[in-house]
Amino acid sequence: MRLNSSAFLGCRRLLRLFVVLPLSLVPIAIADAQAVGTVTGTVTRAADGGTLSSVSVSVAGTGISTVTNTDGRYTLRRVPAGPQTIVFRWLGYAPSEVQVTVEADRTVTADAALEAVVVSLGEIVVEGASRGPERIVEAPAAISVVPPEVLQNVAVTGQAPMALQSVPGVDIVQSGVNDFNVNARGFNSTLNRRVLTLQDGRDLAIAFLGSQEWNGMTQPLDELGRVEMVRGPGSALYGANAFSGVINITTPEAREVLGNKFTIAGGELESFRADGRHASLLADGRIGLRLNGGYNRSDTWSRSRTLADGTSLQLEYEDATDEPVPLTRERLPLNGQTADPITGEVSGDRDPLRNIYGSGRLDYYLDNGSVLTVDGGAARVENEIFVTGIGRVQVDEAIKPYARAAWAAERFNIFGYWNSRTSLEPQFSLTSGLPIEERSDIFHLEGQNNWDFNQDRGRVVYGASYRNSMVNTSGTLMNPVNDDRSDALYSAYGQLEYRITPKVRLVGAARFDDGDLIDGQFSPKGAVVFSPDENHSFRFSVNRAFQTPNYSEFYLQVPVRQPTTGPATVPRPPIIAISTIRAATAMAKKVNGRRWVSE
Repeated sequence: MRLNSSAFLGCRRLLRLFVVLPLSLVPIAIADAQAVGTVTGTVTRAADGGTLSSVSVSVAGTGISTVTNTDGRYTLRRVPAGPQTIVFRWLGYAPSEVQVTVEADRTVTADAALEAVVVSLGEIVVEGASRGPERIVEAPAAISVVPPEVLQNVAVTGQAPMALQSVPGVDIVQSGVNDFNVNARGFNSTLNRRVLTLQDGRDLAIAFLGSQEWNGMTQPLDELGRVEMVRGPGSALYGANAFSGVINITTPEAREVLGNKFTIAGGELESFRADGRHASLLADGRIGLRLNGGYNRSDTWSRSRTLADGTSLQLEYEDATDEPVPLTRERLPLNGQTADPITGEVSGDRDPLRNIYGSGRLDYYLDNGSVLTVDGGAARVENEIFVTGIGRVQVDEAIKPYARAAWAAERFNIFGYWNSRTSLEPQFSLTSGLPIEERSDIFHLEGQNNWDFNQDRGRVVYGASYRNSMVNTSGTLMNPVNDDRSDALYSAYGQLEYRITPKVRLVGAARFDDGDLIDGQFSPKGAVVFSPDENHSFRFSVNRAFQTPNYSEFYLQVPVRQPTTGPATVPRPPIIAISTIRAATAMAKKVNGRRWVSE
């Protein structure tokens, strides 16, 4: 891989970022070893004594937490010795607290019986809108949390975007079994990139197209933990491509999902899915280990379009629409099928879509409540079909590995990750019949700090990030002059919140992004949130967001059809970063235990 001068400069700035961020953003050291003990117990329903699973159990004032297992039992390890408050929370039940005194190297029991109450969504805490915890009705942006039962119901299909189809203001277009385009507050399109998708801070988009390959996730949907959908421009905190919204996924730590789980499912399209998960604690609760693995196989709705008279698409959609369908012909049939060289009629069975994936995560729990995390995984996909700007492309075999390291605490978060995508076998443009190769790598570093002031009336969040993207298509998608490249992006952001009265909160944020491919972009945000009571909020906000061109829009050079008898020129408009400024008003309220938002 060729490294140009900007890449070397990026490496120097990357080193500087590593040195400066821990000193300026994290003026805190790992706490000295202290006396610790263990808290264990059982959580039940107060009405009938039945056990409750998945209840959140935490030690107040620390980062120590877990959830109850299927028997309602929990264990909190390495709890600092002395008086402690154990907090129990679960949706549909009133929060409960139990006071205990923890002794060094001893185990103390703290049981809880929770009272069922009407669900109050005003108590739900979200993080996606402000990069920090806040009540959902007070968030300075429209935000929804996908219920866990929805993730469980959709998990059998492996189609993550389907979990968002009931979220207000979200539009989903499906072009294949795993080919989805997600948008919020606007028109949708092929390869839509207006919604930024993050998993534990890691951008899931691939470098060349800047969009998501949803079949490349390395965990089943019911193991994702928490999924938030922030609607509206979010570049002030999240940067490029948070144009219409942000999908923020937070996966659970090992201590939150202890035990083993195995799932087998099947259904239409001859689909079959098997998932497994193991989570345990090691070294007397100091280390958490979580392993995931799975296999997915199914047929596809896609059909070969190789008929010589160009009527394949018309026949495919004749029962679905009365609108005229144009003639079209692709040069290649789908994998597993062959086309007659004269008529284009296909024979044989389509090869199934296959996906093998796995991931692992290690958490190291420090005495001060912070967590050191190292995780990684990979997904290998076969025979997937995607609709792109050059027509349909079939991925024979590709692999998407990643690795991430993070140090997270109550007041800071430092993390870095590496995403990669490699075509193990050539991809093929079905229209032109030509092979396509791609190898891309993304290296990202980010540090964030937050602190409160004036008796918690004000809060500041600020941070900086560096990203380097490397792309090599071996001349199959880009001119060799522009191919095999490395490009950097630098960013800094901050947000200030202040509650001027108990019912009125002001929010201001800004971010600056600059890089090798774009000019400097400034993204401001302002919001006023008025909360007359705990169940109602009115919000007025103004945001500016921007979307950067991807490598395809900058440098694509590839035949998209069979050669003609003469040359042809297709003019292309100039490529620039586009931006939007949006003002919004909204009212959030709770009626009969449900939260309603009007905008």
